[in-house]
Amino acid sequence: MAVTELRVEVEKDELTVLDAYVNATGKSRAGVIRLLLKQWSEAKLHESILVCRVARINPTDPEPSRIPESL
Repeated sequence: MAVTELRVEVEKDELTVLDAYVNATGKSRAGVIRLLLKQWSEAKLHESILVCRVARINPTDPEPSRIPESL
């Protein structure tokens, strides 16, 4: 797995809650944030798969060629 650094600014209140959680659980900030991002990205992937199924779209197919309208 390739790892990329991510820096982000957050609201002070949000960071306070995160710090309280990691202090209470013994987890790390980075571990909690990675887990949240993983869960969010898996949910978004699931949503997009469902949308493609309902719309009968295969995102891996090349874009279909356009058929000119009859005159």
